[in-house]
Amino acid sequence: MEVLSRAQGVPPTQAKTLNGTAVSFPGVDSRKSLLLLVGFSHESSKQCDKWNRRLKPAYWSESRVDYYQVADFQGVPSFVMRMILHGMRREVPKDEQSRFVLLYSNEDKWKKLVGYSAPEDAYLIVADPSGNVLWQAHGEPSDARQSELRAVLGKQLSKP
Repeated sequence: MEVLSRAQGVPPTQAKTLNGTAVSFPGVDSRKSLLLLVGFSHESSKQCDKWNRRLKPAYWSESRVDYYQVADFQGVPSFVMRMILHGMRREVPKDEQSRFVLLYSNEDKWKKLVGYSAPEDAYLIVADPSGNVLWQAHGEPSDARQSELRAVLGKQLSKP
C-alpha cells in the first residue's frame, strides 16, 4: 500500500466523457471522494477492465464517490482518434460511458502523479474531495490491493 503525502494532488482536470458529458475534478465545492482508474495505453485497458469489474459493484452508485475510468489520448492524431472513439463507443457499455473520461492534456502531470512505469498497467488513485491523493496502486487487481482501497475509502467516507 502506498499512502501519500497531502502535497500530492490530482491535476485540475476539465474533460469530456465518452458520451460527451463535461466533467471537472477535483470539484470546486465537491464533498465527494475521487476514485480514478487511469490507463495510458491500449494495453492497459485489460487491467482497467479487470479492476472495473471489481470496483463497479461497490462504487458505481455510491453517492459519496466520483468514480471514473480515465484514458490518456494526448498526442493521438485526430483521424486516428475518431476511429478509436468509434470502437470505444461500441465496446464500452452505454451506462459506463458517462464515467469514462478522455484526457488530451497534462499527460506528464498524470504520469508523475501515478509514478508511471509500465504502459500495460492500470493505475488507481483514491483522493479526498480536494484532490489530495490518499492512496494509489498500479498493476493487476488483487484481493490485497482491493482491501487496501476499501479501507482507505471507507475511512474517508466515514468522515462527517
